[in-house]
Amino acid sequence: MTSEIKRYRLRHRARPLDVWVAGEGKPLVLLHGWGLSGHAYRGALLALADHGYRVAAPGVAVTEDWRIERAAEFAAEAMAGVDAAPAPIIGHSFGGVIGAQLTIDHTDFVEAFVAVDSPLVSLGSVRLGRIMLPGAHYRIVGHGPAAAALLRSATTRGGVESLWRSARWFLGKPKDEVLTKVAATGIPRAVLWAENDSLIPLGIGVKAAKLLDCDLTVIHSNNGWPGARAPDHDWPFRQPVHFANTVAGILEGLLPQEKTP
Repeated sequence: MTSEIKRYRLRHRARPLDVWVAGEGKPLVLLHGWGLSGHAYRGALLALADHGYRVAAPGVAVTEDWRIERAAEFAAEAMAGVDAAPAPIIGHSFGGVIGAQLTIDHTDFVEAFVAVDSPLVSLGSVRLGRIMLPGAHYRIVGHGPAAAALLRSATTRGGVESLWRSARWFLGKPKDEVLTKVAATGIPRAVLWAENDSLIPLGIGVKAAKLLDCDLTVIHSNNGWPGARAPDHDWPFRQPVHFANTVAGILEGLLPQEKTP
């Protein structure tokens, strides 16, 4: 297994922009979930690197004047800064929303797009507490690297406001048009979901796949998983090897001519 993750500190608009990179080979980009960081996915980075990828995980938090377009711009800047463009984009949770915008705004940077348990469909007026169930909260804050990343996000200058604005955006802003624009690019795409996601229900993934006009891969909880460890919203960093194996298989189907080294 690849054992080293390198941290690159870039600058964008006079603010630091961190990118974590693991492995050697064909570029692959992993976009993190809401309030987290690339380093929270350490296990996934290493497991994906074992498939022959050079995996880049940029931090894409925007702490002032939050807009989804700016988050996508940060991701593109990070990709260019570590020579990771073009590449397949894997977006987990809110990272999938950023990945969708990145696909539209920076199409030349994106070879394929895979959204993983991501709030890609408008949730209307549903309140945050009804979507983010207590059990899902516990699973995330109970994971050391994820909890540390969320704490850093909340204590950074402007961080609380940024977290609130981005949460309001993904809960309420219509996204159907965004997904149809992604589909119109013709870029290979797929949706990947944990069947029993307690944070963002599978039904969101079903609707997103329909709007994206792509396949939906569902990770079922009865495939040899003990009940307490069944894949949930946090499975990319709770079960990183299974996640990496699944993503690698999807990418082989989306990009059959692009064999990893």
